[in-house]
Amino acid sequence: MASVNMAVVVGFVGSDPRVATIRNGMKTAGFSVATTEKGYTAQNGTVYPDRTEWHNIVCWGRLADIVERFVKKGSSVYVQGKMRSRTYEKDGQTRYAFEIECETLQLLDRQNEVSHNSGQQPVQTWTPSQQPMPQSDDIDTPF
Repeated sequence: MASVNMAVVVGFVGSDPRVATIRNGMKTAGFSVATTEKGYTAQNGTVYPDRTEWHNIVCWGRLADIVERFVKKGSSVYVQGKMRSRTYEKDGQTRYAFEIECETLQLLDRQNEVSHNSGQQPVQTWTPSQQPMPQSDDIDTPF
């Protein structure tokens, strides 16, 4: 049986990204994204509040460059990637971190539309292949 490791998050960036260059010269960027499930009031009067979850996102290489240039606190983003877990030591205790390693990043803010090739076609989606994904208007959908 096959298995799939894919996470998709659409939400708002919680703080300005942390960008660093590691030993081999590759750039990395990390930021958190909040997703919120809206609360509601049940028919019996029980109030269920909004529920916000925070997701740690890590980008490498070209995606880290894009994050550094265009992503900021409050940006609306679509992130697709793989779930990763790691352990580290802090104050003598083993800690666990769960992250989404970004493979596709799309900026959803209208004011963040970025021009590619001297202002010709707006590009908002990036993948590690450095080729922009076609916009939904450019794709012939069979349904």
